[in-house]
Amino acid sequence: MKNILLPTDFSNNSLNAIHYAIALFNKTPCNFYLLNVFRIPYQTNEILMENDVNQLAKIEADLYDSSQKGMQEIVKKIKIKVKSYHQFHLLSDYNLFINSIQKYIKEEDIDLVILGTKGATGAKEIFMGSNTGDVIMKTDCNVLAVPENASFSIPNEITFPTDFKIPYKEEELAQLLEISKMYQSNIRVLLFNNKEYLDEEQKSNKKTLHNYLEKIEHSYHTLTNTDFEEALNCFTQSRGNIDMIAMIAKHYNFFQRLFFKPKVEALSFHTKIPLLVLHKDK
Repeated sequence: MKNILLPTDFSNNSLNAIHYAIALFNKTPCNFYLLNVFRIPYQTNEILMENDVNQLAKIEADLYDSSQKGMQEIVKKIKIKVKSYHQFHLLSDYNLFINSIQKYIKEEDIDLVILGTKGATGAKEIFMGSNTGDVIMKTDCNVLAVPENASFSIPNEITFPTDFKIPYKEEELAQLLEISKMYQSNIRVLLFNNKEYLDEEQKSNKKTLHNYLEKIEHSYHTLTNTDFEEALNCFTQSRGNIDMIAMIAKHYNFFQRLFFKPKVEALSFHTKIPLLVLHKDK
């Protein structure tokens, strides 16, 4: 059984990610762990800690019950569509979001975290939400970030941006290879290089990647645009049928440039294309 963690705050984008997860693994036996993390507002918590500990405990219990009921309603709605080999487990946790994610990844032996993201709506906003960024950067688990405007479509084409500057390991590529084999996806390896040739290290890494992709249909594309964000945006628009973007988490320079700084230009792909972030496989 595949173990998938589905954080939810009952928002539309988190519900959309749950539906996407079920559709993506429609033919795969899975344990789906729905996780709702809640906290008492800091100021309220401070006041109650000083004056009424019993009241604080009651509020926590009420929040837990509300959390469980909310997730039971989700399961009730989606049970009509799911398979018998899909099992649902409800987790309610009074905790900080990233601490809770880290805890359950370990306790439930999670293979993949799938969560919804809400795209930035203005130049001063961050491209990807802080919770999603924390899960990507502060865990060693594969993450699939599903934009609020994404609807499930079979991942016929998956873009894999790289610069061939990191050594590839099969365990890191395992989730990408699994999805590709499930759907006979075509992997479009997108090279970002600021020079016209590959050095010896890049050639060696490319050969290693090619060996891992040998039994999967794939092709290589090169972009020399030094603006990584804009180049990726142009590529996804020009292809017109990219269904997923996959990146290795060790590409820290890519992530810093793409996901964790204010965006001025409009990047259309992030509003509709899920992002698969690959960590080492357990």
